[in-house]
Amino acid sequence: MSGLPNVQTAAEAFLAALARHGVERLYVNAGTDFASIVEAYARREQSRLDFPVPVVCLHENLAMGMAHGYALATGRPQAVMVHVSVGTANCVCGILNAARDQVPLLLAAGRTPLYEQGRRGARNANIHWAQEMFDQAGMVRELVKWDYELRDAAQAQIVVDRALAIARAAPQGPVYLTLPREVLAQELSGIAMLESASVPPRAAAPDPAAVEQLAELVATAEFPVIITSASGGSQETLQSFGELVSRFGVGVVEYRARRVCLPASHPMHLGTDNRPALERADLVIVLESDVPWMPANGEGPRPEARIVHVGVDPLFARYPIRSFRSDLTLATSLAALLPPLAAALERRIASDARRLEERARRIGELCAARRKQAGARRGQIASERRMTRAWLSHCLSEVVPQDAVLVNEYWIDRELVDRELAETYFATPPAGGLGWGLPVALGMSQAARDRLVIAAVGDGSYVFANPAACHQAAAASGLPVLTIICNNRQWAAVEWAALGVYPQGHAARAGTPVPLSSLAPAPEFERYAEASGGYGERVTEPAELPHALRRALDAVRNERRQALLNVVCE
Repeated sequence: MSGLPNVQTAAEAFLAALARHGVERLYVNAGTDFASIVEAYARREQSRLDFPVPVVCLHENLAMGMAHGYALATGRPQAVMVHVSVGTANCVCGILNAARDQVPLLLAAGRTPLYEQGRRGARNANIHWAQEMFDQAGMVRELVKWDYELRDAAQAQIVVDRALAIARAAPQGPVYLTLPREVLAQELSGIAMLESASVPPRAAAPDPAAVEQLAELVATAEFPVIITSASGGSQETLQSFGELVSRFGVGVVEYRARRVCLPASHPMHLGTDNRPALERADLVIVLESDVPWMPANGEGPRPEARIVHVGVDPLFARYPIRSFRSDLTLATSLAALLPPLAAALERRIASDARRLEERARRIGELCAARRKQAGARRGQIASERRMTRAWLSHCLSEVVPQDAVLVNEYWIDRELVDRELAETYFATPPAGGLGWGLPVALGMSQAARDRLVIAAVGDGSYVFANPAACHQAAAASGLPVLTIICNNRQWAAVEWAALGVYPQGHAARAGTPVPLSSLAPAPEFERYAEASGGYGERVTEPAELPHALRRALDAVRNERRQALLNVVCE
């Protein structure tokens, strides 16, 4: 058996192959299909094989979110394994989030036993008939990059190799593998293991002619602007990006950003509102942004403005409809684009200092106006002290250090919470599958145990996360995550959408909350954390919020236990 001399079953070969490919955690929600997986972990003292560390999750959404968060924190795909068709069904929301967020992970699921008798692992429970589907993978096929069913133990290594290579290839994303119980139980004695080692391709290098065309557009523009949502990468890429836009006078808008794309204090940072920039820009570069403006709201560039789209998948090919205009499209990553674009711009406009200074002055004026407006807003929020999302954001900004990791599923206002460092802010994937934030924060904490990780969630998204399962996982794995709930006892997005479509309608005249949006009465959410040994506190007075934040941070930092603030908001 090539490379794995102590392997006895396909289950062991599968687990060992995951470990050999750098998968450190296997997030599991087990069932009757896991018999050989259980036996493999029980036999490790004898086999001495390296397997991923198993993390038992009480709900599949938790498993998917933790794997998502671990991958975001490390850049390395992790694996999830769930129970056949029913477990896969509970993973669909997480798969959609990972797909749209371009996060690599391997979702494996058992498959109902193939045989009714005569094979090890054959059906021996009544559910084995009812749980079988004609096409189990059909539930997720539209969302994953690849799906397959393991058919023989000899395939285990090459199947894992291919799955993870495809997951990591740009654009990254989830893959799906089904594992029949008889195949997992298959013994490998006398079977030659098939071995493979695929290296994922790097993101495509930008076409040189397209780079020259882009450089010409930037060089001749009077007011060039970049609109980005998810270009944030490593600190090195963040720094190089900042140097380029500063050197050549290009404004940057972090529009509905899910990452830190540019330090908030950067002189070319135009904030998060795209409208002032679009009103002035004669060149708009859409960088890793699926929705750079909202046409139905009257947003958009000037008719005469030139539009460029840049990204590893600039067309967002898996979106059924997306029709934003483009005069030039480059399929590449920001890290790959920066060096050749900087060189091309140096050749064109580096010697024209006066032109660069004038352009930087115009963009700087807009930056200054934005900062003045933000400062005035901060002062008003501080003086009013109302328990709103804005007050929550203001207080969080005052007490949380810049190196803390913020996972935002609802209420953080990036105009009020400045971020300077890469990989310190992660927001909900564009698909918006609720229940993402707290599990992702747990996965990040598991990947970076020396980092302060904060989950900022609404009461609705917190409930979607299966909080009892999340807090049990935090206790079991020793993950001191701080959860802050903005508890307004309402689906605010439901009310916002109804009033947006019918601004003069009956719901608008009836007042808040609109039908179908109320979540009252609210549970005592702090009790969930307390039930798993964490610190919990209910906060109702605005003046008390900064002190409550410090008490919760003390529990996380000094006591190394999870904490939760249930902040009752307007």
